[in-house]
Amino acid sequence: MTDETIQDKSKTDPSAPYGSAVNPSEFDVISRLGQDEPYFIIRGGDPLSDALVELHAYIGAGQSGAAHDTLERILALTAENPPRPVGSPKYRETFKISVSMERYRETHGRSH
Repeated sequence: MTDETIQDKSKTDPSAPYGSAVNPSEFDVISRLGQDEPYFIIRGGDPLSDALVELHAYIGAGQSGAAHDTLERILALTAENPPRPVGSPKYRETFKISVSMERYRETHGRSH
């Protein structure tokens, strides 16, 4: 990670979308990541970005009914046209990151 990729709090712009590089959320962790901590970024342009983040929030808050509804919405959106086919290199890479995260958590514990 270079100095350019670490957020500089002096370059914030409150008029930019909340959660962006120039208007980071209160709990943004990019600048606090350890050099060996794996991460996964969901960008705003991803067709499932809002639903995936919403699902994460509902699950984290223990809102199982709302999580189920959001998951149903995601499944409906991807039923006929998955954003990444099984053969996609990005699809395989996502699972590699998932395994890295699991191993990291086993050795370092939870980050919050």
